[in-house]
Amino acid sequence: MPAHRADGRAGRVATGRAAASGLAALALLTAGAIPAGAAAPTATETPTRLAIVVALAAPPRASGLIPADELAALTADDGALAEALESVGAERVTLAVDPLIAASVNALGADAPASALAWTTRLDRAPQDRFPLLTADADPTLLRQAGAALPALGTVWTTPGTTSAADVAAFAAAGAARVLVADGDLVEWPDPASALAAVDGVGIAVVDTATSAALVAAAAQPSSATLGALRAAIAGDGDRGSVVAAVGRDVVDWPGLATVLSALGGDLGLQLVGLDQLSGATSEAALGDGAQPAPRLDAFRSVVAAETADAAFAAIAADPAAIRDERRLRTLLLASAGWHDAAAWQEAVATAVEDSRTLRSSVRIAEADSLFLADRSSIPVAISNDLDQAVTVVVTARAADGRLDIDDAPVTVEVPAGARTSVSFAASAVSNGTVAVTARLTSVDGMPIGAPAVAAVNVQAGWETPIAAGGAGVLLLMVVLGIVRTVRRRRRAGAEPEAEASADE
Repeated sequence: MPAHRADGRAGRVATGRAAASGLAALALLTAGAIPAGAAAPTATETPTRLAIVVALAAPPRASGLIPADELAALTADDGALAEALESVGAERVTLAVDPLIAASVNALGADAPASALAWTTRLDRAPQDRFPLLTADADPTLLRQAGAALPALGTVWTTPGTTSAADVAAFAAAGAARVLVADGDLVEWPDPASALAAVDGVGIAVVDTATSAALVAAAAQPSSATLGALRAAIAGDGDRGSVVAAVGRDVVDWPGLATVLSALGGDLGLQLVGLDQLSGATSEAALGDGAQPAPRLDAFRSVVAAETADAAFAAIAADPAAIRDERRLRTLLLASAGWHDAAAWQEAVATAVEDSRTLRSSVRIAEADSLFLADRSSIPVAISNDLDQAVTVVVTARAADGRLDIDDAPVTVEVPAGARTSVSFAASAVSNGTVAVTARLTSVDGMPIGAPAVAAVNVQAGWETPIAAGGAGVLLLMVVLGIVRTVRRRRRAGAEPEAEASADE
């Protein structure tokens, strides 16, 4: 029974009062619940085994666990979850339970509402067979067809009209031992008298959509007419050995679920059983080309892409699991089969995608004004971190041309939560002009973080260097010229006495 039921309570049969439910069921049966013209079954006939799957799920939500106030409302005496659990009583049905409920209660710990703790205790003690839904009752075919990672699977409950053989194969590869598919999804079903079949060797339980719809109608407004229609749907076109009906994913009010279950349990032609009690030979069936509606699938692919990008971005965080787990939960929440308001769902998807962009821009290189660099100095690069946890990034800086020489060794830096940190790169001016310097952030393993930042650096090589070099050159030239003149003078002085001596001889 869905937690997002309507508020109407008119004509409600009180649950939790077994005697009242039994009397009401008896009244319905004696008022003509068996279809007209049908023979009343006897105790010696083999009854049809009826497996009813009841979902216990919270309303769809866009993000996060279920808060305490909502849990308190859902599990109060008149809350939807409390009423759903009470409605099934001790009847032999199969419960499909959303793990998000228990996860939300456990996360609250001592702050969990008393009613929520009591509800989980009652659920643990309930006699029914059960299996876990995907978290938030995520639609498995939506996940698979959008390319999202599938969790480990057990029993999988698909949405009518969306399932193909490729889906079932993927579910089996993820560990699914049983897949619930709607009868309308089958194009070949050799033995419709049995609710059990197989698709490419994978066991499936075929959900009878007509019986499910009749069950919902009878539970919403129990009467001899609605219960008779339910019994007729179960009987189908002839003798049926087993039938599976499923309820709990639609927005309906079920004031008479307990009454209907009591009536079915008292029908000699039926035997309420759990899914695990269904047995017998299985025939090989074939699925059609079921698929999610294209607009829904395209929109959800953007959520999957956002989760993938956010998971990669989380590598720089001190606690990457905190980001990845939250994003994974958000993906499952938005895949919930309980979303029936298309406009609200589209809005939630758009918000999720925008939130992802905000997350990935939360660590960035702060914009810098134009810098002035004279001769030898350093270039600062500031990194901002808007996250609530520290990050570790690698910073690099490159000059666009050779007028500026930068030490291009990468710098690894940790930026505290909600803080800003600067690193400096040694640089020297080679010649004058304006040079573009590009700074980049990456994770330690080289994944780009954010967009590169470009700053204009006004390079001035400095007047001291060329003047000093020129002065040194002039001085050196003067010294060399002086030495040359001295050497020549001495040579001339030595040559004159030799010439005079030669003349005297």
